[in-house]
Amino acid sequence: MRAVRIETLWRDIEATWGLLTPDAVMKALGLPEIDVDAVSRMRTDGQLLAVEREGAYVYPGFQFESGHVAPVVPVLVELARDVGWSQNELVIWLCSPSGYFGGDRPVEHLDEADELAEKARDAATVEW
Repeated sequence: MRAVRIETLWRDIEATWGLLTPDAVMKALGLPEIDVDAVSRMRTDGQLLAVEREGAYVYPGFQFESGHVAPVVPVLVELARDVGWSQNELVIWLCSPSGYFGGDRPVEHLDEADELAEKARDAATVEW
């Protein structure tokens, strides 16, 4: 049952923000087509959120705004590494309703970088 809910969430993420291919990311960021490894480098350098779907990396569209990556994204990628979250877990947390944001999805608060990072850390390190 949990797997069905997670798959439904991934479909919602794709329908709402898109799960972009590397080519689509290059276009969204206005990167030169000749630099085919640019997106991969950005992913490994922690500048982009990437999730693996069907054997390939895709990039949640919510992280792109007006031709650049939202400034909070590298902070969140580093935080996920620090607390032991996979990027899949981070994206699921960002796109799920949260009590930390009064029922809003954290992704709706990307412009509140400090608060978002603080609450993500709290969510990842809470002990029950």
